[in-house]
Amino acid sequence: MTYPPIALAAVLLLSANAAHAAPRAWVRDVSTGWSWGKPLTEDFSATLRESVDERLAVCAAGKDLRLDIKVERLNIRQPRDMRPNAVNFLDAQVKVRLASDKSVVDLRRLHVEAEDDGLLAVVRDPEIVLSDALGDAICRDLFPGDA
Repeated sequence: MTYPPIALAAVLLLSANAAHAAPRAWVRDVSTGWSWGKPLTEDFSATLRESVDERLAVCAAGKDLRLDIKVERLNIRQPRDMRPNAVNFLDAQVKVRLASDKSVVDLRRLHVEAEDDGLLAVVRDPEIVLSDALGDAICRDLFPGDA
């Protein structure tokens, strides 16, 4: 079995560590608080985390922060709901902490909503729409000068 030269291994290790050393804001946890409406699924948690992380990469670039999101209320139109203009909404508590010492920098409750005329689910998943809206609200309200 052949091994790579030690110099090459050292360069690879140093470059891998340098890539991880850049500070960034990221979503550490998505959890549920008091639940009303549709229960939180693993798919929705993953979608929410990815959507908010994408937006944080732009609006909070270079900041060493972590976010905890607690979904307090989630209401998404069900397929059997025949109301003509239902509103999908999400209420979440967003806690922003410094990644280094975990001290709380900001704590806010955010409310986002998206109208649903019954065709939204055909065009785009309402969970994705609400996730994108929450990511936009976090950037707008928590990092207003950075976007």
